[in-house]
This record gives sequence, C-alpha cells and structure tokens, in this order.
Amino acid sequence: MKWGWGVSTVPNEVDDIRRQMAEIRRVLHEDVQGVVATAEAATDWRRYLTAYPWVSLGAAFAVGYFIVPRGHPTVATAAELSKVQAVVRDTRDQVVEAAKGESQGKSRRKKGLIAAGLGMVAPLVVKAAQSYALSYLEQWMLQQQQGAAHAGPPREPEGRPRPSPGPGRGAGPRRGPGFGSA
Repeated sequence: MKWGWGVSTVPNEVDDIRRQMAEIRRVLHEDVQGVVATAEAATDWRRYLTAYPWVSLGAAFAVGYFIVPRGHPTVATAAELSKVQAVVRDTRDQVVEAAKGESQGKSRRKKGLIAAGLGMVAPLVVKAAQSYALSYLEQWMLQQQQGAAHAGPPREPEGRPRPSPGPGRGAGPRRGPGFGSA
C-alpha cells in the first residue's frame, strides 16, 4: 500500500475543474455568438425582401391600401351642373372675344415685347450705373486722402497775427529741455 495517493489527486482534480470551466466558457461564448447572429438575421428587413419578394410586395400594397383614405363617390346635382355650364359658357365667350381682337392684339403684343425687353434690361442698366458711381466715389475718396497726406499741415498766410493758444499757455513756441532758457 502506498500512502500518498489522496494527496497526488488533488492537483489533478483542480486542473480538471479548470479545464471543464474553460470548455464551458468556450461553448457559452459560441452559443452567445450564435444567438446574436440569429437576432441580427431576424431583424434584418433586407433579408426578408430578398428571400420573399412577392410577399413583401403584397404587404406594401396592403399597407398602402389601408393608409390612403378612400374617396366617396359624389353625385352631381342639377345646381352644380348649371354652375359648370355657366363657367364653360363664360370661358367660350372669352375665347371668342380674344379671337376677334387678335388683330388689335398684335400691336399690343409688340408693345408688350418692348416692355418685357425693357423690364429685363433696366435692372442691368441700374446695376451698372450703381457700380460706376461706387467706383467713381471710391477713386475720389482715395485721391482726397492721398492729397491730404502729401500736403502736410495747413499753412497760415503771412502777415496775419497768430491767434493766441489760449489761457495758461505761452504765446511763443514751445521749447523742451536742452534748447536753453531765455
């Protein structure tokens, strides 16, 4: 009889349990991946369209039939028919009058074409005039600024006395330090 046979099996049992747990985790992971793939396939509407095109088309028609409101057929009354006949008569009279006045309409049409042409050209002319005026004004302002910058301070005419600088200031030119004292 050997004494140590129970001690040597304990590490083997722990290793067996670890292997079994690893196998269970692997199988569980595969099962979860399978469930996820099945759920994705079940919710993919494109798969149903390609697998069952005629059923999908029928379902679309059925949904459209129930969504679109039904129109009720109306029966025209005598009053409504008389209104329609009156509108038709008025329209016919207008067409006849327009045909009679076509000779007068040619001169009107010429005037209308001239007015339409002026209507299209007038905004272009106004825009061009605005652009020209703006350009002229910008050039004039630029010349005024350049002329003022080159001219320097305004000169006083000779022979006129200078105005006094105001209270608290001397009448003579200012002198800073280093110009000597009077």
